[in-house]
Amino acid sequence: MTLLLPLHGLGSRQDLPLPFPAVVIGAVCVLLVSFGVLAFAWRRSRWEGRPDGRPLPALTRLADALWARRALATIGLFAFAWTGLALWFGQDRVTNPVFGFAYVWVWVGLVPLSLLFGPAWRVLNPLRTLHRILVRCGIPAQGLRPLTPGAWRRLGRYPAALGLVGFGWLELVQPDNNTLGVLRGWWLAWVVLVLGGAILFGERWVAASDPFEAYATTVARASVWQRVRGWVTLVNPIRHLCTSASPTGTWALVTALLGTTAFDGFTGTSWWVRTTQTSGLPATLWGTLGLLAMVLLVGATLALGVRGLGRVRGPNFDIIAASVIPIVIGYAVAHYLSLLVLEGQRTLISLSDPLGLGWNAFGTAELGINLLWLETPAITAAIQLLAIVGGHVAGVLVAHELSLCLLPATRRISGQLPMLAVMIGYTCGGLILLFSP
Repeated sequence: MTLLLPLHGLGSRQDLPLPFPAVVIGAVCVLLVSFGVLAFAWRRSRWEGRPDGRPLPALTRLADALWARRALATIGLFAFAWTGLALWFGQDRVTNPVFGFAYVWVWVGLVPLSLLFGPAWRVLNPLRTLHRILVRCGIPAQGLRPLTPGAWRRLGRYPAALGLVGFGWLELVQPDNNTLGVLRGWWLAWVVLVLGGAILFGERWVAASDPFEAYATTVARASVWQRVRGWVTLVNPIRHLCTSASPTGTWALVTALLGTTAFDGFTGTSWWVRTTQTSGLPATLWGTLGLLAMVLLVGATLALGVRGLGRVRGPNFDIIAASVIPIVIGYAVAHYLSLLVLEGQRTLISLSDPLGLGWNAFGTAELGINLLWLETPAITAAIQLLAIVGGHVAGVLVAHELSLCLLPATRRISGQLPMLAVMIGYTCGGLILLFSP
């Protein structure tokens, strides 16, 4: 992706508050100590697969109010139309706000949006809103060719996982991905596949196929705001990760998310840059093979960790994969927080003038860029380190609770060791990719 900043942020190995070997050893020790404490202090399932929390009736009434839902849907539809104006009629320059909107506000911004507000993207999603408008115009709500319940269960989130890999390819590999012609083609493919599929198969197709909604919904499982027994509820996010439903294909979603983020970090290493520049093979081929290899590597190691639990397959495989969600969030924060802060502000400024005609529609065109803490690279590096390690510690905790629910008493500790080894590998790999020169 060609933007004004490298995607993995501003920190570097030289900015770390401690020597790099000490950071890696310390991170591994933190995971081992966390697992040891859990093994002795958390011997039985505490939540037994039951979600719970503090119901909030007033907030539930607000969230369920028709005017509130329509207002959010209108905001999402307006953003879709406004950036569409920039996409189809704006100037073909990197200053066009559609690039920052797609690559920063949507892709990166979905993480804080979903953590702060829960599954709000389901209401904001413009394609879901457009489908509902078409239903009001006479399109069958269940679709022209509705699928059976068994087909929906088998389909799960696999189409969305493929879409995430596709977007990762656009963002990290696609030549000229910061040109309008390329982005228009991908925009059309997204609309046709998601909205066209919803017309054929019904609204459930949006949840199954839209990579952005699947991403947002997956991250939202770690939010403190959730629906429990119909109420908007303040919950323990770790408990909710352990007790909420994992749709079929959750493992594929987290594999795609973690694999693309890891490949993004890998492309910034000196080995990758040197190898691709001196090779006679096209850079696009290198990028495609590298992206697929990283996604397959993440999927294979995750499968090995889960298989170590014993005969865990089918729904249980997706349940255990929920332990990777905090790791995905940690990687996203570590790699993209700097990008969101700086390029997010730049996008806000340029959104006032989508056509490059000197407009100031939202009064943001004259704003400046605030560096906040980014003027001190060591702070950025510390945030990245804490995000990586914190995400893995949360993942170990979730995996431990889920293992207590799924494993027989005789294997509740030993059965977790392969998954612990995988998480240690992810931690070391993440730190190396993030802070490698």
